[in-house]
Amino acid sequence: MKQWRIPTVIGAFVIAILGSALAFVLWQVPQGVAQEQQPMLIYPPQDPTPTVGPNPTTVPALASVTLAEATFDTPEALDAWEVVDLEFVLSDNRANWQVSDGRLVQNRAGPAFSPSIHQTAALIGDDAWRDYTVQVSFYDQLNGTVGLIARYQGEDPLTATYYRYRIIKNSFRDTPRQVLERVERGVAVPLAEVQQVGFEERMWHVLSMQVEGNAIEVRMNGEVMLQAVDTNPLPAGKAGIATRAVGTILFDDVVVVTP
Repeated sequence: MKQWRIPTVIGAFVIAILGSALAFVLWQVPQGVAQEQQPMLIYPPQDPTPTVGPNPTTVPALASVTLAEATFDTPEALDAWEVVDLEFVLSDNRANWQVSDGRLVQNRAGPAFSPSIHQTAALIGDDAWRDYTVQVSFYDQLNGTVGLIARYQGEDPLTATYYRYRIIKNSFRDTPRQVLERVERGVAVPLAEVQQVGFEERMWHVLSMQVEGNAIEVRMNGEVMLQAVDTNPLPAGKAGIATRAVGTILFDDVVVVTP
């Protein structure tokens, strides 16, 4: 009987010692250890969103008459513009344009402000404008497409006639990257194309298009991008800024002048 009880007592004594040691170790552990453990998954740091810098300094075009000028200092500046969708869209998916922080912004489409790839434009002027240069500064954050419109006439954008120039950013794989076309009753006929040269996003550019008689010339940052001659030129019409209703693109310092 004694031989059985002695090992039992010794075992209980050993267990008590081990339990005391474990309690001592746990008591020594700092209270914040669990908070100091490294996470199992570490995400790489994200680059900060680039800040939109100041508008480029534009050289005033030599002109006899300034037909229109807009710097969008107040929301009321948008009242002089007509917003149109250049493709068929449902009424609840029309493009949104607004003035924000002193710039004209294409702010996606519809009441939900959802991105849409359809083409949209903001127009200014009247049907009597014939020979002029329309110029705008633009800053693309994500959209990827920007353009200009000249000699726009028509009540319905789907059957209107006009010249349209568009350029896409260099990171797009699509070609041609620049197209100048004549649009008549919804049918677009290319007049000139540039395959490889686009624009860099997240920086300001100055874009202009001159229409004089049957000649059309487009410049970006003062450099000639393309030229064309229309043997059957459109007579006259409004000027405009064009893009897609993807949003995330800014416009400023619009000017329309005669040659």
